[in-house]
Amino acid sequence: MMQADTAAAPAPTPPADVLVVARSDHTTVAANLDLPLNLVKGGRREEMVVRRVLFVNVSVTEVRPGASGASSDNDRYRWTIAGFLEREYCIRSLTGVFACTTAETAPLPDKAQGEAPLTAPGDFRLAVLAEGNLSSTLAARSDEIFAADRQAVVDPFIKAAGATVAKAAPHRSGGRPAKGGPAAGGG
Repeated sequence: MMQADTAAAPAPTPPADVLVVARSDHTTVAANLDLPLNLVKGGRREEMVVRRVLFVNVSVTEVRPGASGASSDNDRYRWTIAGFLEREYCIRSLTGVFACTTAETAPLPDKAQGEAPLTAPGDFRLAVLAEGNLSSTLAARSDEIFAADRQAVVDPFIKAAGATVAKAAPHRSGGRPAKGGPAAGGG
């Protein structure tokens, strides 16, 4: 699994008149896709796998009005959720060594944020609902997002390296089909 913590969504800075009571951050994978490619450059072939992950970073902060000395009855929670695409290129060399580049993370325009009163300790149901909606949206659009990424980033990367994607070789059978005789089922 690729690491997603490098693109943590920055938590909103609370105003000076609130006290941060608790904060929770996590990452949820919405979709992933490994794209196997056979590359050719100068008559040599290599296997490449482009690993891509769509994920959301979630930050939930519980705040209490601080200036008024309010009790926990006035606590609120705020959430910030942001979508990202992470990509890394992995190559199996001619010698069989498998190695990957450092993952690249790109923010997506998909985001959600909000604020609500805290009705019970740890009850962040609107933030959980927003996370589920954003994750589901990314998962439903994953084919479109991965195709756009291939066209805009992956294919130009391969071309800039002077390589081409090899066409799939036709399937070869193990030899001629047997004719007649018991092994061929003909008698």
